[in-house]
Amino acid sequence: MVVTGSHQAGCGASWRCGHRRLVRDEMPKLIPPEVIEKTLKGIAIPSRPQVLVQLHKELAKEDPDPRVIARLISGDVGLSAAVLKTVNSPFFGLSRRMSSVEQAVSLLGMRSATQIVTGLLLRTAIAGKAGSMERFWDSAEKVAGIASHIALTIPQGPRDEAYCFGLFHDIGIAILMQKFPDYRQTLAMAEQIIDRPITAVEEERHATDHATLGYLVAKGWFLPEVICDGILYHHDPSVFDDREVTSSQALTLIAINALAEHFHDEYLHLRHNSNWQRMGDRALDQLGLREDEYCDLREDLTKMAG
Repeated sequence: MVVTGSHQAGCGASWRCGHRRLVRDEMPKLIPPEVIEKTLKGIAIPSRPQVLVQLHKELAKEDPDPRVIARLISGDVGLSAAVLKTVNSPFFGLSRRMSSVEQAVSLLGMRSATQIVTGLLLRTAIAGKAGSMERFWDSAEKVAGIASHIALTIPQGPRDEAYCFGLFHDIGIAILMQKFPDYRQTLAMAEQIIDRPITAVEEERHATDHATLGYLVAKGWFLPEVICDGILYHHDPSVFDDREVTSSQALTLIAINALAEHFHDEYLHLRHNSNWQRMGDRALDQLGLREDEYCDLREDLTKMAG
C-alpha cells in the first residue's frame, strides 16, 4: 500500500507500527571514478567557506570550546541572524526563544549548531541570480523544519541530522538549475512520471543526476557519512528492501525527509508529490508510524504552517 494525498480526507488505513531503534552504523560508499567524472563534467563544487573550515577545526579538537564556536558564528552578522531565525522557527520545537548565538550553541550543542551553519553557508555559496532561487530555498527550509519536527516524535529521533538533511538533500537540484537552462523542464517532466524517479529522467536529459551530485557536494563539505549516504539514495525506494546497502540511520533520514516533503507538498501547498507514491509505504514502515500518529503529525504541521 502506498499512502498518498488521499489521507487528507481521513485516515482509515491500518498501518504496521513499532519504532525501530536507530543504529549508528556507517558504511563506506565507493562511486566509480568514471561516474564521478561524468557527474561533475562541467560542474564546479563550491569550496567550503573559511568560517566552516575553522568550525570543523575546533570540533576536531579533543576538547572543543563552545565559546569559540559561538564566536566564529557571531563574527558574521548575517550568518548569526540566520542561525537565530532558524532555531526559533516553530518547526524546530525549542521550548524557549533564543536571543543569542551563545544560547543556541549551548542548548543545541556545538555539532548541531555547526550543521545548521553548514546548510546556511551552502545556500549562500549556491545563491544563483538574485531572486532566481528563492522559491527553492524557501521550500528547502520548510521541508527541513518539518523534518526536524517529525524527528522529535520518534524515539531517539535524529532532529539535527534531519534538519541538515532537509536543507542538503536536493542541493544537486540547485546546482543543476544554474548549469542547464532547460532543467526546470526536466523537473516538470519528472513530476508527471510516477514509475520512474527524477534521477532517471535527469540521466537521460543531462547525463548526470542530482542525488549523486548532492552526495559528492556533501562529502566535499565534510557532512556526516549518514547524511551523505541518505542524499545518495533518497530517490531509490529499493534501498529499504536491502538493508546491506546503507545504515538504518540513513534509511530513517530518508524516510523522515520523504514524509516531510509529502506533508509540505500535498497538504501545505496542495500539489502532487510523485516521490511519495513510490516510497511512501516503505518510509512509513521504516518510521513505524501508526495511523493516529500520522494524522496527529499532519494536524500539528498544518497548524504551524497556518
